[in-house]
Amino acid sequence: MSTAVVAVLLVASMLAVGTAATVDDFRTLVRRRGLVMLAVAANVVVLPGLAVALVTTVGLGPEVALGVVLAAAAPGGGTGALLTLHARGDLAVSTGLQVLLGPLGLVAGPVWATAVGQSVVPAGGVGLLVVGGGLLGQVVPLAVGMWLRRARPQVAQRVHPVARRVADVLLAGLVVYFLVTGVGRLPQVGWAGVAVIAVLVAVSMTPVALRWPASVPQRRALAMTTGVRNLTLALFFAAAATPTVVLTVLAYGLIMYGTCVPVALVLARTKPVPVL
Repeated sequence: MSTAVVAVLLVASMLAVGTAATVDDFRTLVRRRGLVMLAVAANVVVLPGLAVALVTTVGLGPEVALGVVLAAAAPGGGTGALLTLHARGDLAVSTGLQVLLGPLGLVAGPVWATAVGQSVVPAGGVGLLVVGGGLLGQVVPLAVGMWLRRARPQVAQRVHPVARRVADVLLAGLVVYFLVTGVGRLPQVGWAGVAVIAVLVAVSMTPVALRWPASVPQRRALAMTTGVRNLTLALFFAAAATPTVVLTVLAYGLIMYGTCVPVALVLARTKPVPVL
């Protein structure tokens, strides 16, 4: 059930983002190569590498360790751009990174899983179709939204608030779902596992508090994009493992949204910051 909601949330949020983004936004992102390289390194190398180091140091069980690593190694979460929108961040940076990071997660997940001695690569063409469908779920609604804004701006103005409202409702419902179904099961993950997840989420949000790199809106975009992991992809890989691995990914989602959403709502109340 949560996987289906995440998938619909992904489509709705990308449509909302697409109707607010332009091609010029992506052209601007190309000129920010340093920020892009930093974001890719943070999402594909630093965060999953830190996850492997922490689960190894703490000595988590293999299933919990795998769940933590899969979540940490799944960048490009569909709601990162949506939360960036709320947090008054640079939407162009967040959207561009989301599109870039999504495919990288297909490689990062299996690679980092081997770092904890496990394999999660789905067998056969069915696995490729499911993962490809996840990517299409990001790219297609984003492209449709951007086309509407360019070719049918009046339609885009009507679609954007509806898509955003649907995404907001689904996001709120997902957070409540995680709270209701996940809090009581956190002991199954173990408090050491919960602590590791909390550290990873906190580290991913540090750009908000830093004075470097880049501008305030760009740092907010980097924080939200890095903080929100691609749960759809992580759950897909976890489904090939055990229920405990799936539970750990859901626990990551609970702590992730329980941290990122309040931060975004706090930032939403700040004065608008010009995008440089």
